[in-house]
Amino acid sequence: MSRYALATALLLGLMMQGAAALEDPMRPPGNAAAPSSSRSVTRFVLSSTLIARERRSAVINGRNVGVGETVDGARVIEILPAQVRLQHQGRQLTLQLLPVAVKKPVSAE
Repeated sequence: MSRYALATALLLGLMMQGAAALEDPMRPPGNAAAPSSSRSVTRFVLSSTLIARERRSAVINGRNVGVGETVDGARVIEILPAQVRLQHQGRQLTLQLLPVAVKKPVSAE
């Protein structure tokens, strides 16, 4: 085996050994592992809201719910255009949608 082939094989072996310890660079910060406590934490994710004359609804944790309905143990109190208020374990939670960012083209001056 030539020196070049041996050096290449050694370098590849070292690179692969270090690659196993690398983390996903696209993973959001603070999302390393699940909480280790025995108490489970319920997360609520508001995906969208619908405000119409005849009804108000929201999509929370993938479920379409209306005012007075429950999702994962929380009761929906109020649905507004950009937020939803929940009652969960004696506390009120407010879920908010991310603001819509409209990009404007750069003017060619």
